[in-house]
Amino acid sequence: MLVAITNPHQQFPVPLTVADYEFSTSDDGDERGRVTLPPTFARSGVMTQIGDELIVYCTQLSKTIWRGQIERIEEARDGSITWHALGFGALQRDARISVVRNMDDMTRWTPVGSGFMPSSGYDSRGDLWEYEIVQAGGFPNIRIRTKRAFTISNNTLFFVAYLYDQPERYLPIATNERLSIPPSSLSYTGLATGIWVAPVTAIPSPDAYTLTLGTFTGIGSADTTVTTTFCFGWVIGVRANAGNETTAGATSVTFRARINTHAFNAALLAIALTERGGCCDVYIPFPSNITNTKPDANLRDIIEQSNITTIRYHRKRFLRDRPLPTIDFRTDSTLTWRFPETTRVVDISKAPNRVYGQYRGYWTDHLTSTTSILSLESRRQQLALRVGSVGEYGSKAIAEDRRDEAAVALDRQIAPLMTELDNSRYELMTREGVTVPNWAADVSDYAIVPGYYRNAKITARTITRERTTYNVSFNPDDFVTVLR
Repeated sequence: MLVAITNPHQQFPVPLTVADYEFSTSDDGDERGRVTLPPTFARSGVMTQIGDELIVYCTQLSKTIWRGQIERIEEARDGSITWHALGFGALQRDARISVVRNMDDMTRWTPVGSGFMPSSGYDSRGDLWEYEIVQAGGFPNIRIRTKRAFTISNNTLFFVAYLYDQPERYLPIATNERLSIPPSSLSYTGLATGIWVAPVTAIPSPDAYTLTLGTFTGIGSADTTVTTTFCFGWVIGVRANAGNETTAGATSVTFRARINTHAFNAALLAIALTERGGCCDVYIPFPSNITNTKPDANLRDIIEQSNITTIRYHRKRFLRDRPLPTIDFRTDSTLTWRFPETTRVVDISKAPNRVYGQYRGYWTDHLTSTTSILSLESRRQQLALRVGSVGEYGSKAIAEDRRDEAAVALDRQIAPLMTELDNSRYELMTREGVTVPNWAADVSDYAIVPGYYRNAKITARTITRERTTYNVSFNPDDFVTVLR
């Protein structure tokens, strides 16, 4: 039996045997919930208030099967009451933070103007220096060099800055911030002795140009890392001996920098997302590393950019009976369920038959050429092609690799299907064939579907009074679950 519990104002469970209800779950977690209590039972929910937590508990399974927050309450003229709730998955998806991890795009650094670094003891003079992007060691580097004769001092140097986008969203997800100069990525000539590096320690004012900077650290050799507790960006500039520059271009520095290449902390990530509207604990294997510079990243955006092959968005478990709903990426689900012969719907409506990747060029964004998925393209010969992006990446090579991986996955997949179970009887079975409540299976579990030679991954679930519906995919990496 299913019962509804609302915290903190309801003192006892409300049986859903006489209620009308619908609870949906996607690969992000629980989505939307609705409970309508008839007039004769409406008194059971009269104490519930907007903002209360809604927990749907199964007494046979002794576990929570849906969890969210009541956002709307309707009291009809006939005396019935309807609760409308958003699940923890929908709430968590709306939590977004600014992320800067493994940022090595040197084209995103911008020059610092004169007077932009007050009280730092240094100044940046764009009238005395020039900078450009050059290739060195197979990577884009910044080269700064003098463009006329003058006297070099701390007040006649030159700096470039990288400031984190939407810094108001930026919260720590690691124990510190780091800027690294990779091996063989620093050289200098003339009076130069290396580079100065300093963190931006306060959010820049939107209507001002000055930067608040931390301690300046001098770097004279590559393969060096500078750390700070927390910051909103970095500045890098020329470090040079005081003296007279007599020949334009004689003094120069060439360097490449990477920001936050170290592993992030799952506990800090959960705290950051919670402070921006999330509601879940998040567990991720350590060490975990991502490549992402998105100013409004949610949990999916972060996990999908993981640099570790064992961490994938579909490989997770939902743990609803913890103090906070928990999304656990440390292990994949070990549960496999058996579906009966029942109504099935095959659907390729969300799958493109041609895919492409996006990447950043020197001047603007670019697209790769498209790759066809023949198994799907052959089915769409009558009217229109379907084209979809597989995401935006830092280089053409990476974008093409991801495009090709998506094409292979789509070509191999069996079209996702939907299975409906009749809630008037138990139709869902364990792997061994024991019948259980139809809503026992969860998103990210596996399913055995009659007539198919491999197990399917459950990607969505909807529970109503009359039926339980499961959406499954036979390739968990297919883009049908991502392109929405």
